[in-house]
Order: sequence, then structure tokens, then C-alpha cells
Amino acid sequence: MTHIDTIRLDDVEDFLREPEPATRAAALAVLTSAARAGEAPRGTGDTLAWALADDHEDVRRAAADALRALPELYFGDDGVDALLLAASRGRDAFVRETAADLVEILAGGAGELYAQGLQDDEPQVRIQAVLGLVALREVSRVAEAADDPSREIRVAVAEGLGRLARPSGLPALEHLLTDHDPVVRLAALDAAAELGVPEPLEGRVVTATAHTDWQVRRRAVRALSRARPELAIQPLIKALGDRTVDVRRAAVQALEQWGTDHPEVVTALTETLADPDPGVRTQARWSLA
Repeated sequence: MTHIDTIRLDDVEDFLREPEPATRAAALAVLTSAARAGEAPRGTGDTLAWALADDHEDVRRAAADALRALPELYFGDDGVDALLLAASRGRDAFVRETAADLVEILAGGAGELYAQGLQDDEPQVRIQAVLGLVALREVSRVAEAADDPSREIRVAVAEGLGRLARPSGLPALEHLLTDHDPVVRLAALDAAAELGVPEPLEGRVVTATAHTDWQVRRRAVRALSRARPELAIQPLIKALGDRTVDVRRAAVQALEQWGTDHPEVVTALTETLADPDPGVRTQARWSLA
């Protein structure tokens, strides 16, 4: 067994690969001592984070104790990945708790930085801030950017709220469904569809089927295909008479799933067999088959 006094800081990485657990624990002790003295090499935080996955309990405990004693350590992407892995799959409760606490600390600090980024003059910086807040699952802070003057950022907000799928994000998404820019509305409709058109968004999605922009109408029709039939069927039947072929075709596709249980859908699709567009007629035949 290697004594701690024989391990030099420059050799720590080599000793961490030794088969003897006591040697690996001793190497971590050297690294921890150097960190306390402000002499640890770059990457110390990452090294300690990955040691949380060591095969031996004593080594994992040494890493966890060091990380708790040195919360100011820097973690790179590699170290953050190790902490996330340990927080979700750590072999011991103290490993999971240590990693989870550190992830929370890191997320809090990063959240503040990203929130500050939302105030930057450069749209690209604000977009990155939104993406970072989405990654941190900071729903309320993402929602704050729903009124950003940049269309691209409002689109990013809509997409992010769809992925986060939290009730607290629905008011901002409802707001984006009325955005003056059709591109933003398209993103918000996609998000609503991804969420299954929850009740607070139902009215906005139905209203969008009458929007002046045919692309918005088509996207609203597609979103309704993910909604409950009691809400969706009548607006979709009405959309079968839309002046734009693509909207009518989307309505046929959306209604197909309810033909078996709802006679009014079969009736509407049957009438669509007389549509002036051959593509819509073909789609209706397939739906009724």
C-alpha cells in the first residue's frame, strides 16, 4: 500500500488508476490538501466528481467529503456530467446527496448568469441565455423572455416551454399564441401540440384556425389533432372548407383518428370526397377506408 506522504501532486492521476482502493483514497487526500492550499491543478473538481463513481466506498466517501469541503471548486463540462450521473445513479445515498447539492449550487449560479444574459443588448446572447435557462429547467425565467423584442428569442421561448412541459409556463405560451408575428405563433402552436393542447391553451389554438395566415391555420389544425376530440372535432370539420388546400388536407388527416367513434366525422369526410382538389379527395378516401 502506498503511504500518502509518498504521493506527489504531479503523480496523483497515476495513483488514481492504482488497483488498491487505499492508494486511490490517498491520492484524493493529496489533491484535496492541495486544493485547500490553493495549489490544486486545473481539473481538480472534475477529477473529484468522477471519483464519486469509484468502485470502492472509501474512495467515493473521500471524494464526497472533499467536494463538500470545497464547494468553490471549478467544474468543466466533464465534471458537470459526472455530477449529474452521480446524482441520478450514485451507488450510495451520500454520493447522490453530495452530487445533487453541488448540481443545485451550480444551477443556481448559472441561472443567475443566464438571467442577466436576458438583459444583454445582443439578441444572440439573449438566445443563448434562454437555451441555458431551458437546460436548467428554469421555467419562470424562460417565461420572462416571452415579450422580448426579437422574434428569434420569442420562438426560442415557445420551443423551450414546450419541452419543459410545466403548468407554470402555460400563461407565457398562451401569450405567445397571440403574438403579432406569425413565425412566433407557429412555434407556440407546435409547443401547444407537443403538450397535448392543455386546457388553458385550447381557446387560443381554436381561434388560430381562423387566422389570416394560412400557415398559422394549418399549424393550428395540426395542433388540434393532439387535443381532446370534444374540443377539436367541430373546428376541424369547419377547416375542411378552408380556402387553402394545405389546410383542408391537414384537417382531413387530423379527423381520421376519430372516424370510428364519431359519426359526424364520417359524414364530414364523406362530403369532402367532393372537394375540388384531387389530393384532398384522395386523403379523404384513405381516411374513410
